[in-house]
Amino acid sequence: MTTVLVSLTAQAEQSNSLLPKDVFFQPGGGIRVRYLNLREATGGAFSQEEDRSSVTHRFQFDLQLHKGEYFQSFARLIHVNQWGRASGSPTRDTNAGLRDSFEKNNGLYVNQAWGLWKVADSLGIKFGRSPIILGRGLTYGENDWFDLPYAFDHLDVVWDWEALELSIIAAKVQELEDISAQSVNPDPEENHIIVDANFKNISDSIDTFNFHFVQISRDIGSNDGGDTAAGSTLQNGLSGQRFGFDLGISARQFFGGLFVSYVSGQEKTVSGTEVKQTQYAFDAELGYKIPSWNDMRLWASYHLDSGDSSSADNNNESYNSFFYDVYGRTGKMDLIRWGNLTSIKAGFDVNVSTEFTVGAEFLKFSKTKSTDPTINYGDAGQFLVANAGNITFNNTATSIGDELDLWIDYKLPSGMALNTTFSSFFPGDVYKQATTTSGTNIKSTMIQVISQVSIFF
Repeated sequence: MTTVLVSLTAQAEQSNSLLPKDVFFQPGGGIRVRYLNLREATGGAFSQEEDRSSVTHRFQFDLQLHKGEYFQSFARLIHVNQWGRASGSPTRDTNAGLRDSFEKNNGLYVNQAWGLWKVADSLGIKFGRSPIILGRGLTYGENDWFDLPYAFDHLDVVWDWEALELSIIAAKVQELEDISAQSVNPDPEENHIIVDANFKNISDSIDTFNFHFVQISRDIGSNDGGDTAAGSTLQNGLSGQRFGFDLGISARQFFGGLFVSYVSGQEKTVSGTEVKQTQYAFDAELGYKIPSWNDMRLWASYHLDSGDSSSADNNNESYNSFFYDVYGRTGKMDLIRWGNLTSIKAGFDVNVSTEFTVGAEFLKFSKTKSTDPTINYGDAGQFLVANAGNITFNNTATSIGDELDLWIDYKLPSGMALNTTFSSFFPGDVYKQATTTSGTNIKSTMIQVISQVSIFF
């Protein structure tokens, strides 16, 4: 048996004072209280008391420390508590990016803890736990909208030049549970190697010009999620590659972006069956600003990602969106997320005053492939599924439905922000032609109201 131990340590100099003179210390943080009410979430089949209504409190404390110009460290503690969760509601957002999180409503989490060592003027090493953000966050994003934003253990080597920032990132995405009495990998895990190229200073009108490549390596093991036993469903092994291009523009009165992603690879089951992965995504947005009309902004976008054309072949074409910034990408209701999805949207917002903004957006969702039963849900969609029971879809229907979002944002001189969103989802043929084991009606309109008060410093 061979054991290799690599240790990297950074420590401030000893001093009689509380902090050495060249150490800069900066605290930060904030608080957010959010009220959510999701009405008629199953078409009126349940009483009002069983609709979802909850209040979530999130307190955040940040601690940043610089040691001269060569080392900095950062830690973020987040306390989350929730009241009023209705019976049958899904658990909070938990997935591979939130490993080791508590199941309880009241928990204090070390969401970030990392250090950045500047080895040379253009070379740095970052290590620890933090979000991974590539480009505008359409492959990996922070998702600060969540109670607990995404965070991963990773080691980065970063070259930062005037025209290019190049990063090589080694990230542990999942530590899978091993199962006794099963002949699978004794230490199953999922790791990602990322090469990220962020081009800078190309033009005043280009905000983001990003290429990234990801190598995904996942061992065969159990799902990450607590107690397991022999015979439990196993997580398939995977070796895949993801390529992404992300462009963000802001030119005079125009703004928008373009995102393209392609995924290929081989997935291998415990039985030895190999499934090919061929997936893609395309997202384009264009907007126009009218400064003379109270800084009004108008925008429209089109999104398309792949769905599985056949469940009988050994080719998985249903797009895996990874850890993208979900909130607002497919509506503020957080009902639908990327994967086997085609959507269009149009919207506007206007500054009624320097503190007061109103906006609206209309979205239309459809399945890319009617033969693919996959629909990826956000929090509101998970509530629907949890209460409706098993849903059987008609494989000829493609229209998922339409969503209307209206919102008001108000910023007080004290730094406090008030936000209210009203959303309504109108089910399409996918739900109108579906059946459920519980007999629940899922054909009626869903209504959601979110109100939020926040202050950060």
